[in-house]
Amino acid sequence: MNYDLWIDYQARRTDGLTPALAKHGRAGLELTAGEYLVVGAEDAEPAVAEVVDVRPDGVVLLRVLDGPAKDHLSLVRHASST
Repeated sequence: MNYDLWIDYQARRTDGLTPALAKHGRAGLELTAGEYLVVGAEDAEPAVAEVVDVRPDGVVLLRVLDGPAKDHLSLVRHASST
């Protein structure tokens, strides 16, 4: 499964949010607070995350949902293909 935004799962903060950079998104990705997207990394299974905040400096704060992406794809406006 392809992901919309690359994240470092290890960067999760104590408040439960994971920061990422908008520049690591797929081409044409528009990030909006409240939307859900597929996130991932080369060495990890994709997951679904809620966009909590998009800062002017390009930092995106995400709430990664527990479990595999396939369990939450109904939340994603456009499900990424394999």
